[in-house]
Amino acid sequence: MSRFDLQTTCEWHPQAKIGSVTTRRDRLAQLLGVARRPNVPVTAEKLQSVDCGSYIEEKYSLDVGDGVEAPMYLLVPKVAPPHTPILAFHGHDPSVQYILGHYPDEDTAVANHNNHNNYAQALAEAGYLVCAVEQRGMGERLTAQTNETVPRSCRHLAFSYMLQGRTLLGERCWDGICAINYLQTRADVRQSVLGCTGHSGGGTTALFLAALAERITAVVVSGYFCSFQASILGMPHCECNYVPGILALGEMGDIAALIAPRPLCFVNGRYDPIFPIEGTIEQFATVKRAYEENGRAAACQLSIHTGEHAYHIPTSQAWFESWL
Repeated sequence: MSRFDLQTTCEWHPQAKIGSVTTRRDRLAQLLGVARRPNVPVTAEKLQSVDCGSYIEEKYSLDVGDGVEAPMYLLVPKVAPPHTPILAFHGHDPSVQYILGHYPDEDTAVANHNNHNNYAQALAEAGYLVCAVEQRGMGERLTAQTNETVPRSCRHLAFSYMLQGRTLLGERCWDGICAINYLQTRADVRQSVLGCTGHSGGGTTALFLAALAERITAVVVSGYFCSFQASILGMPHCECNYVPGILALGEMGDIAALIAPRPLCFVNGRYDPIFPIEGTIEQFATVKRAYEENGRAAACQLSIHTGEHAYHIPTSQAWFESWL
C-alpha cells in the first residue's frame, strides 16, 4: 500500500460514544440527508390485487414526496385481523419481485429458493402482513442512464443525491418511513409492533432504518452486518453503501447499537465473500455490549449459517415469532 493511500484504521471509533443515543440518532439522520424533512401526507393508491392462495398481494403507488411515487406491495394474509406487520426490503435483485416469489424462469426460481430469497413470500405464508417497497434504483425505479444495468443501477442515483446533500441510502430509509406512516393508518394492522428485515442491500436499509425509526420493534438484518473496514472499505461494493461522514459516528456496530434495546438478530453466512464473518463477529461484540448495558442481552443475536451470501427464513421466522 502506498503511503498516500487511505488508511482504514479505526481512529474515528472513540467519537461514537460522544453524546446521547438521541444525539447520535439525530446525527445519523443528518448524514443520511433525512433530518428535519417534513412528513408527506399519507397517500397510497391501490393499483392491483392478486390472490396468492393464503394471502392477497396488493400493489400500491405510495407518495414519498418531491413528486416521487414508490411501488409498494402489501401481502395481506387471509386470516382475521389485526395483522402483525413486517417491512421487507429486497437487495440488489432485478426487482422487488424476487422477494415476493416471482421469477422469470424455473432456474431462477430454484436458485432464489435455495438462497431463501423469497423471504417476503415466506413471511406472508406464515401469517404476517408484509410490506415491500421497491428500492430506489432497481426494478420499476431504474433511472434512464445509458448502459445502466442491474448490478450498476445505484451508481447514478447515489452520486446525484450526494450533489443535493442527500444519500441513496437515506432516500431508501425515507421510503421506509413513508411506508410505516401508511401502515399506521390501516385498521387491520397491529399498531404496537412492527418487524423489519432485508437481505444484502435490503439488510443495509433495514439496519439504518431501524436505527432511525423507533417505531420498528423487532429487526432481522441478513447478509450485511460486518465492519465497514472489512466490507465496504475492504473490497469493491455498490455506491449505495457509502454515506459521507458516517465514520464520524463510528463503526457499523456503533450504528447498529442505536437499535438497542429493541430485539435485533443478525443473519450471516460463515462463508460470505463480501461481508467477511470475522468483521461480523468483531462488530457484534459492540452491539452485544449495548444490549447488555440495557439489561436486554437476550434481545440481541448473531445467527451464523453454513452458507455464503444468503438469507435464512427459519431464523427470521423464529425471531419474529418470539418478539412480535
